Amino acid sequence: MRNFVRIATLAATAALATSANAASVSVDKTVTAKAVIQKPLALIKVADLDMGTISVQDTGDAILTAAGAITCNGGLTCSGTVSPATYKVTGTNNQSVTITKPAVTLTNLDPTQGGTPLTLNLTGPASVTLPNSGSSGTNFSLGGTMTVPASTKEGTYQGDLAVTVNY
Repeated sequence: MRNFVRIATLAATAALATSANAASVSVDKTVTAKAVIQKPLALIKVADLDMGTISVQDTGDAILTAAGAITCNGGLTCSGTVSPATYKVTGTNNQSVTITKPAVTLTNLDPTQGGTPLTLNLTGPASVTLPNSGSSGTNFSLGGTMTVPASTKEGTYQGDLAVTVNY
């Protein structure tokens, strides 16, 4: 029994010595720490989207390009001054920025006319690359495509664009 106690004591002492040595072993590889710092993105409105005046004889599509050209087909005639939506985005140098552009619901502002809302599907770039850090940023434009039914009521139709940008 005495030998057993001695062996157990030696084993415990050896275990303590091994764990003490393990705790003081130095690492022979250098470990680095790093952090990527980015400027926050800012999205600034430069110009509203304006599809001009659309005359409806029958159902058709009104198509405004991101470059600002309008085309009407079917029973639609387009006229007046048009402009794509234009935004300025600023953030971190050389970063690619993804543009999310959900469809826009346009409703008649004249409550006496009512009418079915129209859907404007936005078109334009899916992303842009920032040329530099700071306030200069870069501009991008969005157009849209809208089907206008023959039964559309007269009036000014308006809706808010919910465009977002992300790194």
